[in-house]
Amino acid sequence: MRLRTLIRAALPVLLFVSAASAQLQRKQLPVPNVAGYRTLKCDFHMHTVFSDGMVWPVVRVLEAWRGGLDAISITDHDDYHPHDPHVSTDISEPYRLAQARAEELGILLIPGIEITKGEWHFNALFVTDFNSTKRLELAAALREARRQGAFVFWNHPGWKRPEQWFPEIAPLHAEGLFQGFELVNGRTVYAGGFAWMAEKNLAVFANTDIHAPMTESEEDGRAITLVFVRNVDSAGVREALAARRTVAWMGGELWGQEALLRGLWEGAVRLDTPALALTQKQRSAALRFRNSSALAFRLRPAGWPSWLSAREIEIKPMQAAAATVSLAADAPAGEQSLTLDFEVLNCHTAPGKNLVVRLPVRLKRL
Repeated sequence: MRLRTLIRAALPVLLFVSAASAQLQRKQLPVPNVAGYRTLKCDFHMHTVFSDGMVWPVVRVLEAWRGGLDAISITDHDDYHPHDPHVSTDISEPYRLAQARAEELGILLIPGIEITKGEWHFNALFVTDFNSTKRLELAAALREARRQGAFVFWNHPGWKRPEQWFPEIAPLHAEGLFQGFELVNGRTVYAGGFAWMAEKNLAVFANTDIHAPMTESEEDGRAITLVFVRNVDSAGVREALAARRTVAWMGGELWGQEALLRGLWEGAVRLDTPALALTQKQRSAALRFRNSSALAFRLRPAGWPSWLSAREIEIKPMQAAAATVSLAADAPAGEQSLTLDFEVLNCHTAPGKNLVVRLPVRLKRL
């Protein structure tokens, strides 16, 4: 019965693989490079039939390429294999089976596993022995991952209970057994843990944790970890994660260090109208922005002079947008050199704090 169920689940996947192999169309997902680093779009949490997923490993590579990603890790569970005995419990198999297709398509495939011990789940990237953590208790498994030089992050920290710095987790962190956490899992944001990025010096991640086949409609707004690398290879990703150069991105929202978010803004958005001229009768003009990226930005004026106002605007991906700037009757005459601050409402730098960008503008009343 289990085998028949698995075959039925796999049939649409096999059809997808056949169609995708015949004609792959890659989604354009441009994201700017930042401060001399290359920006990689990544998903470090996904499953196949070798644990509790529903697809063959090569499908994850095809989905990633189609979705515009640059790097992935297939992270099947070490101690959970519901498809056994129909599929091998050797969790090095997904990496081995997917590697050739990843190289062919230019997808960077990072070796990984999900260390699964009751309610505690951690992903270990860059493992060298995929099966060595099986049947170990949690701390011993994390120590084994560290022995292999793995980078470890805590998955879905609010999965069973509201996210908090649990007493079971604190000693693991104090021992240096994990270095990141999954702020976004699928469509769920564990916002209560966002403070850990700075407080605990943890890299922030957004991953799909996908089990079923990914549809094209699910690709829109999917969870993605942006990683800022010196070199586009496994060593480059490993160095960037260790340096905490990551941003979580999902559904138009971004979470990360202020310097990285500012770099994304500066690389993506251009102000087309740095100078505005108004007549005595005309009391409004348009600030025009142009966005060359797949990111969105929602702006709200912050701390402007009392005689100047504008509404919130959204600069959508790959589009232009305009903010109508209005002058009050008591606006000063002549030419003004202003610095206009905007709070970027979807770029989160800390709990309750968003990125603020400053735009120099010349305003002249004729």
